[in-house]
Amino acid sequence: MLKNLDLDLLKNNKNWIVILLIFILTIGILRIFSGTNMPITVVASSSMEPTIPTGSIVFIQKIEGSKIIVGDKPIGDIIVYKLPNTKVYDFFIFTIYDPPPILHRAINKVEIDGKYYILTKGDANFLPDFNQNNPRSWISEDFVIGKLVWYVPYIGYLVLWLRNPLIIIGIVLFIIIIILLPDKERKV
Repeated sequence: MLKNLDLDLLKNNKNWIVILLIFILTIGILRIFSGTNMPITVVASSSMEPTIPTGSIVFIQKIEGSKIIVGDKPIGDIIVYKLPNTKVYDFFIFTIYDPPPILHRAINKVEIDGKYYILTKGDANFLPDFNQNNPRSWISEDFVIGKLVWYVPYIGYLVLWLRNPLIIIGIVLFIIIIILLPDKERKV
């Protein structure tokens, strides 16, 4: 009985396994070609609106500090950076940052002792992220994950929605119920 159940589960879930493998392969390929461990992220705040709407999925490519173009909207590069106290967790091909990285426009940069420091600002914000008069307080190029190369508006809302633990618990319970339901009850 258990052996038949295992085979049935595998047959019924083969498509999901293929989709999961394609997803993992795609993330792996994006990591290789983007040069960064975070080739995709979702915009969770409105600080870059209307340029990049909340809920957009953004694609990121690694960039050196010397190549970052600075300037006000629309000239400066939009970069993704982590804060100095960020914890980084790597799981297989996925990387999680706590707190999440920030996506803002590079508006100025200086080179100090061979290292670039970048001043950033959200397009919707009135003030820069750091003290304009103290370049050492700006984000070091060591913390820049990459620059935005492309984005798709709004479809990232699903990811933002899935960050809610109650939603995750509900989905897991739903999947368990579907898997454990006998075939006769599923077809009804």
